[in-house]
Amino acid sequence: MNIYLISASHRNPDGSLYKAPRYWTSGITLPYLRALTPSCHRVEIVDEITGTVDLESTADVIGITGMGPQMARAYELGDHFRARGRPVVMGGTWASLVPDQALSHADAVVVGEAEHVWESLLNDVAAGCLKPKYQADRWHTLENLPRFDYWSLPLFHRQQWERSAFYRQYFHWPISISRGCPHTCEYCAVQTYYAQSFRSRPIDEVIEDFRTIKAMGGKKVLILDDNPIGNKQYAKELFRALTPLGIKWASQCTINIARDAELLDLAAKAGCVTLSIGLESVSESNLNDVGKRFGKPERYSRDLAAIRGKGIQIIALMMLGLDHDDASSFARTLQFLVDNKISFLKLFLPCPYPGTKYYDDMEAAGRITTHDWGRYDYGSAIVKPVNVKSQEMLDGFTWVYKQFYSPRNILRRMLPPPSGNYLETLFYTIGNYKVHRSLRNWKNTWAVIG
Repeated sequence: MNIYLISASHRNPDGSLYKAPRYWTSGITLPYLRALTPSCHRVEIVDEITGTVDLESTADVIGITGMGPQMARAYELGDHFRARGRPVVMGGTWASLVPDQALSHADAVVVGEAEHVWESLLNDVAAGCLKPKYQADRWHTLENLPRFDYWSLPLFHRQQWERSAFYRQYFHWPISISRGCPHTCEYCAVQTYYAQSFRSRPIDEVIEDFRTIKAMGGKKVLILDDNPIGNKQYAKELFRALTPLGIKWASQCTINIARDAELLDLAAKAGCVTLSIGLESVSESNLNDVGKRFGKPERYSRDLAAIRGKGIQIIALMMLGLDHDDASSFARTLQFLVDNKISFLKLFLPCPYPGTKYYDDMEAAGRITTHDWGRYDYGSAIVKPVNVKSQEMLDGFTWVYKQFYSPRNILRRMLPPPSGNYLETLFYTIGNYKVHRSLRNWKNTWAVIG
């Protein structure tokens, strides 16, 4: 069969499709799914953020995925292809958490992981007996996963490739080492999707992927996992194995890495240069309310200093507008970020994923303001705040962003650089000034920065 796999984009406020010439890295979901597909089939993939979906495709089955605001576009594409008589299959975290919603725009939904159901789904397509839901009865062990071809990543064009052009498109090469997260943060779709389970790939297979990237000239890797230190003993063994390779890498991570001196030291020696950390709030009451009790804001300054002391840049993920925030929270959050010399900020307003406990609680309380999934972008007032008005929350969100990226605060945050990390500091300083320029006339909070 001919199989057409699509990662949806999302629409801008003016209705145009969001496009980006550069990425921090490439997504690997579609290349991996292609590698998982039996070789008797032909698979074409497109990332709509950088490519163009062939709306006239006559493929035997259309596969669509997305998350957050991409789901409005994913559903739009599903409706389009179904109207043309093409079987549509959806998958991914969002579709898995609300499969009945997704089935309003698709013929079938893969609920959870694809490894144990993908081939049988394709057989059913070929036989004309597609079922509405496909869900494995067990998690995959992550051993001997099919390897996708790095040359086939969506942003990569073999026939036009030049090393300089490649690095203008990517900042990092992508890799995945684990799935899931053992924590109980109620707003998090990841722990809901994986039912708080956590698994890691065999270390020798991970190291082989790193070696492949290095052999292709890759020097900086982004670990795509949500919490690669979910098993600390595994993480320590992996970092020891990575150290001789001399590859620089970045990852998302919990603040717990700073609370194990050996783990943090091993990460730095293994090439860690940047960590994206979900701090969420400087209010412990806020963190307790959403189930993130391990956060402990009273320890944040000490933890962040320990990470910077190892030469590691910090990207902070922060939420404004939680239930214990008030008009003073904006200035307090900004001061915390500047004082702790955060290298980069991704700021969020509360945006509950359907299917999570946080969404169910907010919906039951009548606090969800819209079910327009295209607005679920972390920069819109999706949840009615308690102690401020929605417009005050939006204004405070914009103010914190603009002040954080003001020239004065850029210099205050970036100097002196984390221990010995001068090149990454220059990279992030340039990035900070680019964001500053983009924010000078920014008024619309229906946007995502980062």
